Amino acid sequence: MSPNSLIAAAGVAAAGVLAVLRKRTIEDSEVCLLHAPQTAMLADGAELLSVIDAECPSLAGSATARFVPSMALPSADLQTCFSAVRERFGRLALVEYERELITTKDGGTIGLDWSPPLAQMPADERPIVLLSPGLSGGSQETYVQTTVKRLTSEPYNFRTVVVNFRGCAGVKVTTPVLYNGGLTSDYGYAVDHIRGRYPSSKLVGIGYSLGANLVTKYVGEQGEGCPLSAAISVCNPYDLAASSDALEVPTFRNRRIYTPAMLLGLMKLYRRHHKIIETGPVELDVEAISKIKSIRQFDNLITAKLFGYQDGTDYYRKNSCAQFMPAIRVPFLAISAMDDPVCPESIIPRE
Repeated sequence: MSPNSLIAAAGVAAAGVLAVLRKRTIEDSEVCLLHAPQTAMLADGAELLSVIDAECPSLAGSATARFVPSMALPSADLQTCFSAVRERFGRLALVEYERELITTKDGGTIGLDWSPPLAQMPADERPIVLLSPGLSGGSQETYVQTTVKRLTSEPYNFRTVVVNFRGCAGVKVTTPVLYNGGLTSDYGYAVDHIRGRYPSSKLVGIGYSLGANLVTKYVGEQGEGCPLSAAISVCNPYDLAASSDALEVPTFRNRRIYTPAMLLGLMKLYRRHHKIIETGPVELDVEAISKIKSIRQFDNLITAKLFGYQDGTDYYRKNSCAQFMPAIRVPFLAISAMDDPVCPESIIPRE
């Protein structure tokens, strides 16, 4: 994060301190659980809602299903900025991984980070959780490591694997393309590889942010034949165009905090691998790329060009996961924050 971004974050923090003074009602922190009259039936005959009631009290039950933020971080902006600063300056090593590199049919490389390491855990039938990080993220993210640590510990003792896409988390780019939020062919290739390695294990997919869009799109595309036994979406943008529009609103926090922070990771990804990308058949406007100031410009000039879309809007329209959700046929849980600064409450597909 640049000095200007830190100063901007400090300004938001000051505003957040004032927010502590406002009266907080019970309604502000209640969790809203939306579901069909009868939720999905699991393999053991239990209903998904009954499992959530029993195992996730923070999501179900009027007495426990509520979020009360720390007095030090009372607002969504403060919570988001704190997480970003922690990632930038206080990155932790909470778990041990073993990396496996797999090569896709077109020569691309995907990095699978296994925890516990493969050498430490003999093959068996225990469930495997596949984690897909957010925009330009990877297995090193604190939110990913925290989840991995919990799932690989008592009482679960699951096997986990983080799917790091092309160019992310130190994975080399070996073809003239990167990845995008709808590239389910790469995700499906990873799923098939994992299923081939452990054919008797149930697979569960978890996606965060842009990774949530991808996982949700995948299970919708697969329908009845989905190889995942269940899927979880966390902070899903659902509608990529609407999420991009929200970031385009010229507010202080968008211009000074969110867009610069998110764009930084994307531009680093491109600059790190631009030489091999430029060997491909697609001619990119290098001068225009050097002046990119927003996520939409990045998708117009790079993502859309590399993957054959007309522009960023065409990419968003064809890859937003909400349109694929009616075809989902596996137990599915989506968790979203009503005050998510990047994914507005209005775009959550409640229907």
